[in-house]
Amino acid sequence: MVLRYDGSLAGFLCLAGRAIKERIDVSEVIRCGQSATADLFNSELQIDTDRDFAARVASGLESRLGKGFMTCVAQALFSEEEGIELDLIQLLRRALKEGRGLLKQLADPLVSRVDSASLRTVRERHRLLGLLRFEQLADGSYLARIEPRSNVVPLLGSHFSKRLGDQRWLIIDMRRKLGIWGEKRTWQLAEQIELPAELPQHAGEEQIASLWRSFYHSISNVDRHNPKLRQQFMPKMYWRYLTEMQTSVEQ
Repeated sequence: MVLRYDGSLAGFLCLAGRAIKERIDVSEVIRCGQSATADLFNSELQIDTDRDFAARVASGLESRLGKGFMTCVAQALFSEEEGIELDLIQLLRRALKEGRGLLKQLADPLVSRVDSASLRTVRERHRLLGLLRFEQLADGSYLARIEPRSNVVPLLGSHFSKRLGDQRWLIIDMRRKLGIWGEKRTWQLAEQIELPAELPQHAGEEQIASLWRSFYHSISNVDRHNPKLRQQFMPKMYWRYLTEMQTSVEQ
């Protein structure tokens, strides 16, 4: 059976819950927008997202497997690696039989794949905590744009809701059109975000950005310039939205 869902965490929990409860023989899982592999012998089933059902599935799995196990599952899912949903369904089925200790068996190929996917998401989230750049808009709110490999935006909300306090802010994944909106130390996800071609900036934003670029270049030590090392900590894929790289981007 080929299962199709919307690509969200809640959607996956609904999919996993039904697959486990109904003992569905899952051959492939497809996110919204993806095309299925042509197969005359497999039927396709659309799994609708029911947030109440997803919450019940999450609560039941967490009570059996623990919060740490479910955190790893969510992080692995957000990696969006090919076939990760199928791996996670298999992992959950085995864990419900073998126990939460299954996740420690890193020599197991299935566990290793899930652990690697989870670590990929965790590393990118950690990297973006330092590489996110906000610009102040005319209405006083702050906007940051990113195009990460993994779907890390949902994992950034808790950090920036504390860091930015009572400010109004928005972090947008431009590729996935997914964002988080924060205000008064709370935040929520927003989907299908469309930004206008030009956003009115705060009157002093360009001056602040110029000062930051000047500071960045003034502290650069030409004798110790190491492009490869810089790209290790600041990969080129993030440069498009880095304030300090917008006027002088190395090729």
